[in-house]
Amino acid sequence: MPREQSMRRRLTRCLVLLGATALVHASLNREAQAVATWFGAWDYVLRHDTDGRPQAAFARIPGENGSLLWLSCSRSGAGSDLSPATSFTVAISQKYYLGRSDPHGRSTVYWFDSGTPQVARWMYRDRHGQIPDRVQTNAFIDRLAKAENLVVQLSNYRLEAQRSEFRFNAVDTKGVADRFRKDCQDILGDHGSALSAAAE
Repeated sequence: MPREQSMRRRLTRCLVLLGATALVHASLNREAQAVATWFGAWDYVLRHDTDGRPQAAFARIPGENGSLLWLSCSRSGAGSDLSPATSFTVAISQKYYLGRSDPHGRSTVYWFDSGTPQVARWMYRDRHGQIPDRVQTNAFIDRLAKAENLVVQLSNYRLEAQRSEFRFNAVDTKGVADRFRKDCQDILGDHGSALSAAAE
């Protein structure tokens, strides 16, 4: 009986060690594919493709009432005859349903710090609003890099304003903006040549 118990203990130890080794190996493989870092309240993830090249960058920060501000850029593979699909955008998501906008987008009001409110047409889908083009995204990130506060009034399908507010540490936000632009240049390659440098 004691011998049988001893064998069971050894077998259990072996299984635990094998399980732990598998978990460490899987975790290292995941880290090789996606690396997460933090800039204060900002979460930042850089994802690589199977060849180790940067493929996507995401930054996000929570705001009031469950809202999130997202910066994202990505490159997805395509066939040999096609150029890769790329994306470079800013989005705000929240818990309230906003509905879908038509192809021209929906008027959205936002302002940084105590500046003048800006009106732009954003694309809407379900619970998020998104800046539709690269030029507007560049301008937004330029201003974000120096901001301490952002208010965005998304409008729902009834055109009722849904306010989201974000507060930033200026040093952290500038660090995120600089890192995001650098990674996006690497991700987008020639497709990112129009990205401006973050405002000094």
